[in-house]
Formats: sequence, C-alpha cells, structure tokens
Amino acid sequence: MSKFKAIFEELDNPSATAKSLKTKGKRSDPEYEQVSAYIRKETYKNVKIALLQSANHQNFSDLVEELLAQWLNSQ
Repeated sequence: MSKFKAIFEELDNPSATAKSLKTKGKRSDPEYEQVSAYIRKETYKNVKIALLQSANHQNFSDLVEELLAQWLNSQ
C-alpha cells in the first residue's frame, strides 16, 4: 500500500477533502445558542455594509455578542 494512497483518494473525492478541512462552527458548538431578534431592515443593511468594510472582518454574530456583553457589564 502506497503511503500516498490516502492523499490520492482525497483528491479523487473533493467533497471529502472539503469536509476534512472544514472547521467546526458555532452551530455545532454547545457554548452557543441561536437566538432571534427584530431589528429594522435599514439598520441591518447598514450594519452588514459596515462589517464588510471594517478592517477586523468581524461577523454579525460576534458583533451582537460583543455589544450584549458590554451592555451586561454596564448594568
């Protein structure tokens, strides 16, 4: 058996390669819970634009988490 057999098999099956390289997300992390909130469409659109333009590439979930934690600390 060639020591490169597994590499060649992964190259023949790109979906398996993508799955093996994929990191776990928040959805499968038990420390996170999906929540829902109603915000104005215009606010959400402007936040998405600002996040895309920001240098730190923060995502919406991380922003909400950060803002809620700051709010809790101020109470």
